[in-house]
Amino acid sequence: MKQILIVDDFEPGRLVLRERLEIQGYLCHEVENGAEALKAIQSKPFDLVITDNHMPVMTGLQMLQCLAERSDDQQPPVIMLTGLASNELSNSAHAAGACAVLEKPYNAQNLISEISRILDSR
Repeated sequence: MKQILIVDDFEPGRLVLRERLEIQGYLCHEVENGAEALKAIQSKPFDLVITDNHMPVMTGLQMLQCLAERSDDQQPPVIMLTGLASNELSNSAHAAGACAVLEKPYNAQNLISEISRILDSR
């Protein structure tokens, strides 16, 4: 079973996403910010990370940049979800290693398709 880490400070959003993904057969774990995500990734392998960008403590982009600085080539792929999409954020996220950047509110079927595409390509 593929394991997905959901990173978002908005608990209701995490719960909805978790329910949608578990229906698809994924095992999900949740954390509230990028700093917690980095700790979780160090302690457990994940097949994919789905992160919000705008969060307290550490943003999704800052988390991506920290992951990119690591020498470990076993880092999970990352999808960024953001309510404040811009070309600059999208370019920065892709440069830091994001596989996809989707704007909130996201289309659930598009997100599931992106997840499948990314996981199937690994």
